[in-house]
Parts: sequence; C-alpha cells; structure tokens
Amino acid sequence: MPIKMTDEEFTTFQKLIYDETGISLANGKKDLLISRLARRFIDLNVGSFSEYYKVVRNDHKEFMELVDRVSTHMTEFFREQPHFDFFESRFVKEMEKNSLKTGRRKITVWSVACSSGEEPYSIAMSILETLAVPVNWEIKILASDISNGVLEQAKNGLYTGDRMKDIPKYLWNKYFLKGTGENAGNYKVKDFMRDIMIFRRFNLLDSQWPIRGGFDAIFCRNVLIYFDKEMQADVVRKLCGYLRDGGYLFLGHSETFVGGATGYPTVIPSVFKKPESE
Repeated sequence: MPIKMTDEEFTTFQKLIYDETGISLANGKKDLLISRLARRFIDLNVGSFSEYYKVVRNDHKEFMELVDRVSTHMTEFFREQPHFDFFESRFVKEMEKNSLKTGRRKITVWSVACSSGEEPYSIAMSILETLAVPVNWEIKILASDISNGVLEQAKNGLYTGDRMKDIPKYLWNKYFLKGTGENAGNYKVKDFMRDIMIFRRFNLLDSQWPIRGGFDAIFCRNVLIYFDKEMQADVVRKLCGYLRDGGYLFLGHSETFVGGATGYPTVIPSVFKKPESE
C-alpha cells in the first residue's frame, strides 16, 4: 500500500531539511520526497512519515541518509567547459607566471560540492595538463560535500564508461586504469591523481568550517541554487574569506545572480577575481 504524506508532514520535513542543510525544498516536491524515501520505509519497517521523522531526529546516520536522498548529485567531467578553458588558459598560466616572481610553486583549489568526484578530478587533469613541469609543483585539491555517500564514490574514483564520455580520449590512459574481467567497462582514477585530493565531509551551514583558507581558486557551482537568497549571499561572502588575494571564485552559470555578494569584478560570466592587496 503506497505511503501517503500529509501537507503538515511535508512542511515538517521541509523545515528540518532547511534548518540543517540550507536546502530549500519547494512546495511542489512532495511527490519527489515520497518516491525517494519509499525504499527507506521498507528497509526500516516504518509505516508513516511521522514515524520516520522520529527516526531521523534520533539517528544521525539515518538523517545523513535522508540528506543523500534529497540532494541532487548530478555532475559530469569538465562540466561547464568555458570554466575549464579559462582555468587552463588564464588561471594556471597566471600561477606559472607569478611563480617566477615569488618562487611559490603551489596550487590549492577547493571543489566545494564535489559530489561523486568528477569536478575535482577534472580540475586535477586541467592543472596537470597545463603546467609545463607539474612535477615541480605542489598541488592540493580539497573536495568536500555534505553527503558521505557521494564522498565515498569520489574517494574510490571508479567510473563507468558512459561517465567518461566528456573526457578527451587521449587522457583516458594517462589518468585512468581500464577495468578487466568483472570490472570491464569501468575506469579507475590512478593513484597519483587521487594522492593530490583531500576529501572532507562538512555542511556549508556549519558556523565553523574545519579547513584553512588561502585557496588560489574555489569552485562552488550548482549548489547555491538550493539555498534561499540570504543564505546564498552569506555562503558566497564566507567563501571569499577563504580565497588568497588574486584568487578566483567559480560559480555555476545559473548562479551568476549571486556573484554581486563577492564585491569582486567579473572576469568572465560567473567567474570572479579577488583583488590583489595594495
């Protein structure tokens, strides 16, 4: 028998999800929430949303399961290609040029909502392919997400062939191991690329973020659209505090509207540069 959800129950879950994650679940998403939680009702043997609410309030692990199911983890390699074109032709080249003056050969990038890892691994390939002598550089990429589930996928770095379609073919053998036998059709990120990653789970709404600042570039794309306007601006301003002077903030193309919160000039659509200090 299908499990039904009252409007009051839906409002209760809307508030819980918003208060704890900042995700604003639209009023028309009730059926979506029902469909995404149906399997959990069977697994946990609960018969109503009121009963399930009590479970998630008393079991943090189940609350994270709820977050996994309401979050959208759609991603792909080299998503929003103009960003990566700019990243390679302008950002990485700028880092190389600056290193001749400062002697600093270090690049730090933060992928704020890394999902299953396609974005941070795309960033890594862009850096490694563009630097003249990457072995002379220290490269660190922080990959964070609110979902433990997708973080585990990102750490594993295992992708099916259809997920590889947006990666230029000449990079496949360079950065991935091709599966054989029962793993035929799958590709696994090589260890040297995973070694430059730091995977961390945390919530953008947390009052304190368990990281240090000083990033040369921050990618925060296609996550702010799930927050309300006030929260979007607060997160953007906080991210700016984690950028080095002269660093770049990349927002999703659908999030350009919140870029004004940076107070920084737009370099290309949805990319903002923090001014150098005087």
